[in-house]
Amino acid sequence: MELPGSGIEVLDVYAKYDSYYAIEAVTVYLNSPFYTLLLGPNGAGKTTLIKVLVGLLKPVRGRVRVYGFDPYKERTVLSRLVGYLPQPGSTRPTPFMRVRDLVAMGYLATKKPPRYVDKEVERAIFASLRVIGIESLADKYLTELSGGELQRALIASVIVRKPKLLVLDEPLASLDINAKCELIDLLLKLHKSLGMDIVMSTHELTTCTYFEPTVVLINRTVLSYGPARKVLTPENLKMAYPSVVEVGGLTILTEDHAVKG
Repeated sequence: MELPGSGIEVLDVYAKYDSYYAIEAVTVYLNSPFYTLLLGPNGAGKTTLIKVLVGLLKPVRGRVRVYGFDPYKERTVLSRLVGYLPQPGSTRPTPFMRVRDLVAMGYLATKKPPRYVDKEVERAIFASLRVIGIESLADKYLTELSGGELQRALIASVIVRKPKLLVLDEPLASLDINAKCELIDLLLKLHKSLGMDIVMSTHELTTCTYFEPTVVLINRTVLSYGPARKVLTPENLKMAYPSVVEVGGLTILTEDHAVKG
């Protein structure tokens, strides 16, 4: 498909729930290829911005384009380009489903009825599991998986359709530090090897975020965005986070991470 746009354009966007504005005057431009972290404290509007990008929430003001398409008005078109994984726990697949069944559902979700698993679907399922590195878990039930394995299976169910853009909302939540590092490495592989653009929200940075992502620092509005080394300054972090402690030349956000002052 020839795309009318080259990335994500968010211009002066406001979005609200009832009378409460969750994000205000948000402006961000991302040109493909991009690996972007939405960073900010709980309640900063990260999930709201993601819902706007994938067409689940209509902004009350501003312009949004994803590869040239309006995500709210042209959601059907974008569903073929965007893979979206909500926050852990917000969707609950049937616990007695096997991993291969979960990935098959992801593949068939945008297909017209009748939907059934044939050889083409089987090939797509195992190609996705192979990329994610969990081919050996294909016949495992979801109840038998660790938190990290379940998150990988969910990602496999999203990338099985080979989206151009992968959008993940807090994929590191509830994972231990080793699982977080493994997931970060996996997403970097998808970005570099498969050419997927990635937007991922998080309220923290772990010590394994060693690469140079684009960071959008947000707390209801965008405070700064650009290369991580330019955005993650003590001054910017103080604006974003309501509670920042400075000790011995370090700006401490949580027990998981600190930034040199």
